[in-house]
Amino acid sequence: MSSAPVAVSVAYSTDSAGMNPSHTLPNKLRAIAEAGFNQAELGFPDLEAYAEQEYPGYKQLDRSGKGDIDKLVQLAENVKKLCDDLHLTILAVHPFDKFEGYQDSAKRTAGFERAAAWFRVLKALGCDLLQVGSTPDESTSGNYDVISGDLRQLADEAAAQEPPIRIAYELWAWGAHVNRWEHVWEVCKRVDRSNFGLCLDTFQICARDYADPTSANGLLQDSPSGSALMELSSSLKALATTVPPEKIFYFQISDGSHKVKPDALKRTAAEQGISPLYAWSNAWRPLPYMDEVCPREDKQSWGGYLPVLDVCDAVLRTGWRGPWSYEVFYEEDMSKDDQRIPTKWATAAAKSHDVLVKELKQRGY
Repeated sequence: MSSAPVAVSVAYSTDSAGMNPSHTLPNKLRAIAEAGFNQAELGFPDLEAYAEQEYPGYKQLDRSGKGDIDKLVQLAENVKKLCDDLHLTILAVHPFDKFEGYQDSAKRTAGFERAAAWFRVLKALGCDLLQVGSTPDESTSGNYDVISGDLRQLADEAAAQEPPIRIAYELWAWGAHVNRWEHVWEVCKRVDRSNFGLCLDTFQICARDYADPTSANGLLQDSPSGSALMELSSSLKALATTVPPEKIFYFQISDGSHKVKPDALKRTAAEQGISPLYAWSNAWRPLPYMDEVCPREDKQSWGGYLPVLDVCDAVLRTGWRGPWSYEVFYEEDMSKDDQRIPTKWATAAAKSHDVLVKELKQRGY
């Protein structure tokens, strides 16, 4: 298997129970570098949380990009210096969300103004890749021509930056109109820009084609293909022969845990006003092989059960050989007042990567 850049994102979602303040962005970046990675994926909420720590009274950017943008850009420049010292580069910044498909002109304008502010931050970080998650907003248009038109304009404005910026469009399994790999690929074809590609994700793909965390066994029920495994197999076979490798800008890897009880997940989702898949994503995403590389102190399982290896196999069968990112959302650790948590997960990501590569080599890569 040929080598490719590998990144890690010990990512925390702003929609979860909340990260502990001790898990600072510099703490995470140092942990990532010490684990042997040379790239990091940076969450915008992490950057703003750090700005609040560094600049008392800092005002976060709103949906139109208004806020203390100059302070945020200055902070991004400082983060870039820290990354240089750690021999890290920022692979991508995420998540740019709720952007495409608005027919209200004010919301549409606000989205592009927000993008302009984010572009400034990316340039200060020395990063050329912005991840856009498929919108979960049901009020937006489901017309793929409208969706692709907005994203085409975003890609054109990104390409006009100096240096140019690329857009990686990611399916979110809870997306309102785009929630499968076939959907993001259809949008990508319609956008038709060289700087517009995909971010594929093992969790997101499995969350639609294999898993159902609200069911008793965690699997899709009444699958058209006869079983969850057959449904995923059919989907991955098509993916491997459909998506051109040059259109996969990067690949995120994480598992999903079956430890959460269906009723508890549904209750959390209802309380937060979000999809159960979104609630699951926010709090129950360990790394693959966690029970092997990072056994729990209580001797219990992390609960990972997604066929991550099979998804990796399909993506590699496209011919793609690009950057990988290991992504973690595990609320139990996210909320702990323990500065060692980022080190724990970054180290686990490095070990998980070693096992995954070994398994893929056994498959002939």
